[in-house]
Amino acid sequence: MLSNLVGAIVFCAFLQVSSGCMPGYEDERDRLREHLGIEWIPHGLDKSGITDRPIRRSSDLNCDFDDPIKCKWKNLSPQNQMDSLEFHLFEKVDWTEFPALQIQPGPSKVSQGNRMIFTGDKKRQEQTAIFYSSPIGCQNSTGNFTFTYWAYNNARVEILLYEDQPNGRFKELYEKPYVDCGTINLNTDCHAEIPPRDTPFRIAIRAYDMASKEGSFVMVDNIIYTADLCKIGVDLGENFVTQPLLTSAIGKDIQLASHLDCADFNEKCRWRSGGQANKMWRRSTSSLPRDFLFNTTGSYIGPSGPYAVLYIDQDTKAPLDILKSDPIPCQSQTENKLTFKWWATRDVRLDVCAVEIDGRGEEECHRLPSETSPAPAEVAFRRAANNFMIQIRVTHFNPDFDSVVIIDDMTYRATLCSDPLSVFDIGEHFVSTPMLSILLHRHVNSAKELSCDFSKRAADCVWGSTEYNNVEDSELLPGAWQVGHGPLNEEKLYSLSGQVTVPEGEFAIAKFETGGSSLLLSEVIRCVLDDVSISFNMWTTGTASLQVCLVEESSPSLLDCQPATSGPVVVDLPAISKPFRIALRANAEDQGMVIVDDIDVQGSICPAIARQFASKHFSPAVDQPDPNVCRLLSCDFSGGHACLYAKETIPGSAPFRISTSGAFAKMTRGRPLAVLESVPFRLNTISRLHFNYKTKGDALLYVCNDSAKKELETCFKVEGNDGDDYIELLPSDTKVYLIGRLNEESSTGRGSLKITRLNLTDTIDEPAC
Repeated sequence: MLSNLVGAIVFCAFLQVSSGCMPGYEDERDRLREHLGIEWIPHGLDKSGITDRPIRRSSDLNCDFDDPIKCKWKNLSPQNQMDSLEFHLFEKVDWTEFPALQIQPGPSKVSQGNRMIFTGDKKRQEQTAIFYSSPIGCQNSTGNFTFTYWAYNNARVEILLYEDQPNGRFKELYEKPYVDCGTINLNTDCHAEIPPRDTPFRIAIRAYDMASKEGSFVMVDNIIYTADLCKIGVDLGENFVTQPLLTSAIGKDIQLASHLDCADFNEKCRWRSGGQANKMWRRSTSSLPRDFLFNTTGSYIGPSGPYAVLYIDQDTKAPLDILKSDPIPCQSQTENKLTFKWWATRDVRLDVCAVEIDGRGEEECHRLPSETSPAPAEVAFRRAANNFMIQIRVTHFNPDFDSVVIIDDMTYRATLCSDPLSVFDIGEHFVSTPMLSILLHRHVNSAKELSCDFSKRAADCVWGSTEYNNVEDSELLPGAWQVGHGPLNEEKLYSLSGQVTVPEGEFAIAKFETGGSSLLLSEVIRCVLDDVSISFNMWTTGTASLQVCLVEESSPSLLDCQPATSGPVVVDLPAISKPFRIALRANAEDQGMVIVDDIDVQGSICPAIARQFASKHFSPAVDQPDPNVCRLLSCDFSGGHACLYAKETIPGSAPFRISTSGAFAKMTRGRPLAVLESVPFRLNTISRLHFNYKTKGDALLYVCNDSAKKELETCFKVEGNDGDDYIELLPSDTKVYLIGRLNEESSTGRGSLKITRLNLTDTIDEPAC
């Protein structure tokens, strides 16, 4: 049986022919499988994991040949002229036992599917085969090298140590570890003690004493190497893994300094790996060994969560990869600060630099002292201002060993040129003016009438501003809502509101210096007939927020409120059968602004009842002035009373005398003015104040409006000396003055004015009361 076995080995496995077991040797392969239960794997050892770089840990040399590509071993090249045979890969394909007395000291029972290597020949001349390892940089203590082998017909195995030579060959070292297979050379593993070495070396398995015409062979399996190696590789733990550093950094300018904050190094991070190095910055979530942390920084504090890591292999050549930010377009020369935590192995030097994008300016670099790790490193740039990026560079490391740099929890604080200086800073061209529209009890007949883009200072809008000290109080204070004008600074508004869009034209704005609450109310809506929705665009800054509320017709009680968030807002109104108002309620705990633009109301509402007037001719429906205001402003001076008009004199003015025929004033050069002043009023619509008058001498008559927004903004000069005239009063007017004035060019220095009747009407001269 053994002669047949050896014949198979001679003719198939171990003949040194370049083509290996080619067709024509099927019979010998069949016998090999029949007697040993093993099958040759063609080209099984053509590829291996061997490298010319020192292994990082002793376990890197472990190999059971199940996946030879991972084994850091290979056959010695024939050009070295140090052996005559090669090892080949075989697999156990059935449960046939090896002959225990002829093939030993390895176990006779081998599991199906197990793989091993073997070599042999049938020649009288001595034949050898050498299988050698990847280099070992150095070994601090005695190492234990364990393996399983089987030998037949006086073949033997030894362990050799080799040293690399400059010409690519190897030099055998004088140490020759003793191979100990135990006291009983049957069903056992063997081991050899590898002595400590300070210089690089390799381990080799040498099969020899194969010199028999009957044939001899050696099989090897289960290589295990255990030793304390010099620290070439950095021990980051067995479960340490990294992923590519995939972020949103694409070289686009940042808009906020906080955009360079990076804690998790995920797709939101604005830092990226850059440069042409093979080893790139990567991302990891693995926990770091306590020993590594302590040996690196003297503490056990490690990164929290994901972090960026750069692993630098031994003998890596410059340039190294860099970690760089997206560009910073412009920042002021005030304080700026980059803060991050970092960990680095021995002899690593880290620089943080500000580099201008066009490469023309001088770089500003700061070297980080290694003793600060893991405390946060802080770097401020004094010269960098426009179009630059920040780079983190490794400028020095020890090429004799592997190195590691870890960065975590990056923050950047600076005042960019686009940063607002306060919650109110939305551009140098921004101004706000009073809103002309006020609540006037106007009729609202359709949802479309509630739409408003705030053009013309909201003069055509059916919305009015009112502010409450307390929403539950009924006391109304001057409104906080105003009309804003632009153009606005897009970047500043984005910084404050997070919205990329900006309002166009005019818009409504509520500003709070110390907090508060303000309502922008619609005119009264009688009821909702069908689905009604209100939409608008909104921006908020600081602590300000907005709610869309429904308010009772005659009180500030809020029926329902829904919060709104910045951006396009759409709110559906619930069915409601009684009169109500829509309210945009702006709130702030401290400083802040609410901006609203392009209000649009859709749906069906109950139309208001329009007042019609009977006449011989058709008259269109018009809004009627408030009868209460009519009673305040109308006067026929009956009974010798001035009604509610004030006739008190002011310094340098002539008094009005009241009689049943009217109010009369006589003016001289010493007293050139006479003033008749109404009480404050609040109109709900445009009206006309008619008056009968008569002037004599060099007297002139002026009628002046006192607006809620601007005192005496217009004065109307009445032409003629006698007659009936009128002045139109706007909803924004709050007082009216009839002023007699002596002509400055008077030759006589005398004049008089008489007012005999005052009457308020609507715009088609229908009496208001």
